[in-house]
Amino acid sequence: MKTFVVLCSVFLIVNAKNIDLTSSENVFWTFMNKNNTIRGNATVPGGVYSDLQHNGFIGDILSEDNDVRTRWVAYDSWAYTAKFHVSRDDLAARVQHLVFEGLDTTAFITLNQDEPIGTADNMFVRYVYDIKDKLKEGENELKVSFLSPVAAADMRSSKFFAAPTCVPSVYNGECHVNQLRKMQASFSWDWGPAFPSVGIWKPVYIELYNGAIIRSVTTHTNKVGTDWKLDIKVYLETSQKITQVAGVLSASLQVEGKQTIKMWTHVDAMSQADGTHVVEITMNISENKIRLWWPNGYGDQPLYELNVLWTPDEYQHELSHKSLKVGFRTVQLIESDASEIFGNDTAGKGLTFYFKINDHPLFMKGSNWIPSHILPEVGESQRDVVDALLTSAHDAHMGMLRVWGGGVYESDHFYDKCDQLGILIWQDFLFACAMYPTDPAFISTVQEEIEQNVLRLQHHPSIAVWAGNNENEVALRGNWYDTMPSFEKYKADYIKLYVDTIKPIVEDLDPGRRYLVSSPSNGLESEREGYIAMNPYDPHYGDTHYYNYLADNWNMMTYPKTRFASEYGFQSLPSLKTMRTATKKEEDFSLQSEFSKHRQHSPNGYSFIRTQMESRMKLDENDPKYFEKFVFYSQISQAMAIKAETEVYRQDQANWYTMGALYWQLNDVWQAPSWSGIEYGGNWKMLHYFAMSFFSPVLVSPRLLPSDDIDVYLLNDRFVPIIDDKITVDFYNWSSPAPISTKQYSANADPLSSKLQKDIKINFSEYKKEEVFVKFTLQAAGINSPPNYVFPVPLKSAKGLRKPNIQITVSSTVMRRQQELLEYLINIRVDTVVLFLWMETDVKGYFENNGIIVTEPQSVVKFISTKDQVTPQDLQKSIKIQYYVN
Repeated sequence: MKTFVVLCSVFLIVNAKNIDLTSSENVFWTFMNKNNTIRGNATVPGGVYSDLQHNGFIGDILSEDNDVRTRWVAYDSWAYTAKFHVSRDDLAARVQHLVFEGLDTTAFITLNQDEPIGTADNMFVRYVYDIKDKLKEGENELKVSFLSPVAAADMRSSKFFAAPTCVPSVYNGECHVNQLRKMQASFSWDWGPAFPSVGIWKPVYIELYNGAIIRSVTTHTNKVGTDWKLDIKVYLETSQKITQVAGVLSASLQVEGKQTIKMWTHVDAMSQADGTHVVEITMNISENKIRLWWPNGYGDQPLYELNVLWTPDEYQHELSHKSLKVGFRTVQLIESDASEIFGNDTAGKGLTFYFKINDHPLFMKGSNWIPSHILPEVGESQRDVVDALLTSAHDAHMGMLRVWGGGVYESDHFYDKCDQLGILIWQDFLFACAMYPTDPAFISTVQEEIEQNVLRLQHHPSIAVWAGNNENEVALRGNWYDTMPSFEKYKADYIKLYVDTIKPIVEDLDPGRRYLVSSPSNGLESEREGYIAMNPYDPHYGDTHYYNYLADNWNMMTYPKTRFASEYGFQSLPSLKTMRTATKKEEDFSLQSEFSKHRQHSPNGYSFIRTQMESRMKLDENDPKYFEKFVFYSQISQAMAIKAETEVYRQDQANWYTMGALYWQLNDVWQAPSWSGIEYGGNWKMLHYFAMSFFSPVLVSPRLLPSDDIDVYLLNDRFVPIIDDKITVDFYNWSSPAPISTKQYSANADPLSSKLQKDIKINFSEYKKEEVFVKFTLQAAGINSPPNYVFPVPLKSAKGLRKPNIQITVSSTVMRRQQELLEYLINIRVDTVVLFLWMETDVKGYFENNGIIVTEPQSVVKFISTKDQVTPQDLQKSIKIQYYVN
């Protein structure tokens, strides 16, 4: 093995040949149902719902109640057929493999005169079939026959039943999805519809080669003194049997200063029985040749290109190449004795649970990611949607997203984008809210799934932690599915799947990252208690999921302690604008309409929303605009509740060492009530605008106590302290946009901390609480800290809050930003306090601030136009406003 550094490295790569079998001029796919009464042109990659829609057999699947009206699709069986040509030269290749990157889900594959090739039963697995004796010169015909997923799940359940039987009836879903290695949400969830699709949802191709190909590359970075050690594992594939592997493997890494570090090694060995062989290369890199990768908000995200090249001895013209991006950072999940931080008091009991990045303990701010579309092939292909959602998360100061266990392992593009944006990923394995079977066939396919996906994703610097499942430990301990009579059986199945099967694979392939058996869980404590803790929600350990729809959720005293909040949330309705993309019928815009009932999948969902709203706001059911206001107020209520809970968790870094707040959920899959902050289609709810403030790196965060005193915390997510800056406290009454009292206090906070400002003493002893509220701002050079507020009584009890006069004008001056973006200045004039001023327009673009608490007679908000060339006058005419008033 040799090492050298060169100024540049250029080489010509001639890869082993692939015959692309995705839809093109050369490959024509068709599909048909079981009895051949429906057939049409197919798109591959794709799926049956997409193909039926494109061929005019069904309409917009997300319109009205089409999720139920099109359910017949899932009850039928479907076959996909393609014809393609193979040359005589192609048939000379020693290895001829048919590769499906993704088949959804239970399928039987044949080639030429229905000659069997193989079967599939896992949409998360890459299937490779040896077809050397099956291909022929000239035209070939490939056929993939899919079994109805509903029927497949039912058949397996009759042999290997695992609770629960079905999803709740209000979901309008299907049963036994836990029997299939398929996107669990495809059979419906409390936030989404059931579309149990089938199809070839990822690329398909034929590999032709003689020597070997690079199948996967993993990287492991470790800091040793002043050097970084980069361990590279290259997984070569030669065939599907024992084969000699001989050639040269080289790796080159581009680092700072336009330098390239290159290493190579000669290989001469016999492969394993399956034709694979692993080669290891280690690079030692001086720390001054790279820069550290940081999560969003803490630094930059430099990525360095790693090229790996395989040149076989016998077929030197046939090269195999992989290129990937490497980031240098350390990630540790610290579960240590909490008394080391707090001493032996209540908070010091148990274990910490926090992420240390590059030797710094960082508070994780973020949300939970569900699939970007209910049809997996659409989520896989719509990069612009993924980019917009991830950019929105980045812009709201999020540094972590939890990829939830009921969805899919996301596309390579998704993780590449997270690498670029500095968004760490908490990656669940895809098991959610159910018990699972452990028969040999199920365990075998899970082993393949975990191995392939860890190998595919492991190199990404954004991957922070693996988790075995979503909520299955608490479901079993909490008897969610009446499993207590069979507790020992289900516990044994749980350990067999997540501990005996998944855990050793992850720890072997990715020893540098923590594998958590479940989420939520007590982490190490759950493991000590035999993997099913007596109380998996113990606040002294691990992570928690907390939902409470009956308490007053604007009140910060409602929320429990936790080391790490990995799920919490509240529902709201999507905007009328978004709902109108699902229905045009005016009668649907009522809580009593069949449309509204159909779209609400959460049991008692609307009543919970109403309870929250009515505890704080006044809304008359006889108001002719009741539904419109219900929608708007639901978004206010959601935003304020999640703001309160998030700030409690950020504050509790000081007194409980809470070190993460990932609210449920970032995005949506259809136009319906849900916990999302971003609507289907990309519009931000009020929650996401609020997240830009409550996740701000520096924030004055007050907490109203039962005594009517106010504790004031200064949150500082920066590497530098805040020393002797000023916090301004303004008391306002409800009828005038000018403070009635102003005081300033000295403000101090350590780096990366939450600091209670003990010198700030505030209460309402001098005022009638119904007549006032308090505004908090920070005056500090170079720090952009948003204002914050305390409302001492529910808004419905506020006295003096009146209907405002609001003037919205758009400045004639238009600024051009990068690319085609135009920036408009929106001038806002008011004659009184305005609560939650919301602006909407049909012009393509976004407001940089919305849902505003207006306390100044004049203020300015920027509007960024993304596509439309619109005059200021036309923009002004298009703006519609809403606000809260009793």
